[in-house]
Amino acid sequence: MHPLIISALVVAATWDSWRWYLERVAGAPEDAATLVVAAVFLGALGVARRDQAEPLRSVPTWSVACLLVAYAIGCFVLPPIARAAIAIAATLFVIHTAVFKDRPPFAFWGLVALALPVLPSLQFMLGYPLRSVSAAATVVLLRAHGFMVERQGTLLAWRDELIQFDAACSGVNLLWASMMLTLMGCILFRLRVLQVLVASMSTVVFVVVTNVLRTASLFYLESGLIPHAAGWWHEAIGVAAFMLSAGMIVWLLRRLRDMEATAWAR
Repeated sequence: MHPLIISALVVAATWDSWRWYLERVAGAPEDAATLVVAAVFLGALGVARRDQAEPLRSVPTWSVACLLVAYAIGCFVLPPIARAAIAIAATLFVIHTAVFKDRPPFAFWGLVALALPVLPSLQFMLGYPLRSVSAAATVVLLRAHGFMVERQGTLLAWRDELIQFDAACSGVNLLWASMMLTLMGCILFRLRVLQVLVASMSTVVFVVVTNVLRTASLFYLESGLIPHAAGWWHEAIGVAAFMLSAGMIVWLLRRLRDMEATAWAR
């Protein structure tokens, strides 16, 4: 049976979760950005590697069947977002197998997880801890610059002012985008499980470091130390933070790829 037909049957079998997913992202289209970007990336990568792929003998129906059985059982015990995860995983698994003529790599499943509408949940679970860590590290950095700054929760107290670390300063969006870049790079460079784990954990560190630099830079704007600062500076600093994080991620991924190549050459 043609893989596209199998994909259509998987979508039909899990339609209730796909309907929930579409309704969920209708109000916040940015939540579907990862799914769209991941689909485009995997499609483009599949086209680029089409000459390297071996002919596909058959889609691993046992794997698809196991995912569908897990979905059927999950309908009784799992929340909607978990059922949607299985539905998306089963559909993308078949499509990936058809495009790449091989089973998905480990990093592929991370992209599946990011394809879910997880940003609101990440903001709820990680927002305050990341803001607290960033605020504490920013205080240390600013004191090294000579500013007598105190931390009060997620607020910075300086002179008679309180500078707030709002939700946008948590770094959750930066973490989400950086993890997406990391996982796509792991797929591009065909990294193994341990390398993917190293890259993912390092990305978290990179994000925290760059977010601290970002918030420390924003302190100069919010405190008025830089007079007549243009309004777009705030967004520009955020973009610069992401570019710095992306640069470190790409450097690490290339190092991991070169280490893998060196190990195979021995």
